[in-house]
Amino acid sequence: MQLRPLGDGGLAAEIAGIDFAAPPATEVAADLRRAFAEHPVLCLRTDGLTPAGYLAVARLFGEPNLQLLRSARHPDHDEISYIASRLRDELGDGRRVVPGAEWHTDDSYLQRPCWATMLYANIIPESGGDTEFADMYRACAALPAALRQRIEGRRAAHTYLSRRNINFVPKRSAEEEAESPPASHPLICRHPDTGREALYLNPNRIERIEGMPDEQGDPLLDELFAFAVRPEFLYRHEWRPHDIVIWDNRCTMHKATDDYGGQKREMLRVLIDGPPPR
Repeated sequence: MQLRPLGDGGLAAEIAGIDFAAPPATEVAADLRRAFAEHPVLCLRTDGLTPAGYLAVARLFGEPNLQLLRSARHPDHDEISYIASRLRDELGDGRRVVPGAEWHTDDSYLQRPCWATMLYANIIPESGGDTEFADMYRACAALPAALRQRIEGRRAAHTYLSRRNINFVPKRSAEEEAESPPASHPLICRHPDTGREALYLNPNRIERIEGMPDEQGDPLLDELFAFAVRPEFLYRHEWRPHDIVIWDNRCTMHKATDDYGGQKREMLRVLIDGPPPR
């Protein structure tokens, strides 16, 4: 197994030299989990996997969740969903859906969000379609004292369709709505494994800061979001065919780059179950 840092600051790294088509040895799986704890965005270079093989890799890190939106689920594996250029709002007006085109962290509108997300590069465009990541450990550590004081101990209300929503999200069925009521999470959380503090933000799902009038909370959220995605906290991943990238939602944000025009792009997504942010 070869590990090489990607970008600056230690946020991202790549793993090469492992044949993921066969189950890794126990000690290799443990090395992968240690590498992920040190680098919350981890790229696994593979030679290509079946959906079942991809799920086997996901289970090295935890148990996959079922995907909320039924329309995007893989036909043979409910734990896999499509993030693809062909997606449309099937229950709504039929418009094109670009999942994750604005900064966010996955599943924050759930009371128990997935703790990690995996994407497998099934089809990538000849150019464009990168994914950007923001380091919420470093952003939290760098917060100006006055800004931190204003959010210390505060929580945010998260909802699937926020009044502050930036990125269009597809309509849910009545069953899906019942499975995803509004949630509450701290703005600063402590990672359960590393003990480090991180900002827990989702500009696309946060409805408001709890206990604060919107006329005060909205400018504060805008200031916080702008600070969290300063260039020094970012890593931009340029996909290769069959890459797997896994990231820790408890200490990162991410966004898709919709700059590939009419080219095809298809990623297979797996969400890993875990404890909610605290």
